[in-house]
Amino acid sequence: MNARWQTFKKNVWDSRSAQERRTLMIAAWILVPLLAYAVLWYPAHTAVNKLRVEIPAMRAQAAHMRVEAEEAAALRHAPQPALLDAAALKTAIEESAARHQLRAAITSLDAQPPHAVRITLDAVSFEQWLAWLRSLQSEQHVRADSLVITALPQTGAVKVSATLVNGGSQ
Repeated sequence: MNARWQTFKKNVWDSRSAQERRTLMIAAWILVPLLAYAVLWYPAHTAVNKLRVEIPAMRAQAAHMRVEAEEAAALRHAPQPALLDAAALKTAIEESAARHQLRAAITSLDAQPPHAVRITLDAVSFEQWLAWLRSLQSEQHVRADSLVITALPQTGAVKVSATLVNGGSQ
């Protein structure tokens, strides 16, 4: 390596005049700091400023993802609702309707095997219907699979025709 340097110095550097060597030395003294600034310091400085903004956002995102992962794990280990057959579902819906004072409004209630019930209610309060449906969803894991709601002339009254299924049959 030393021999190569000596050869390079003799062929390139020593063959130059003193004026050229001085000019090259001054250019090197000017260009080396500029190159160091452009290649090393400036990109690092801008990256630090960018990271000061991005890291807190990434930490918040990571914390949010941890919370969601814990929630997913808890849901994965949660007990699954029992899957009711059509007859048991019909009985559960009748009992719930009686508790919510809607049994008289039911005009038809037919079990549709394997896990569904077809129900028709005439002249029921829309708010009362929604409250009952919410109660069925939370307590019995029953959801509306198909639903037709028709407004009646009385304010707030509707006719409801729905197919309700057990939550486990998704």
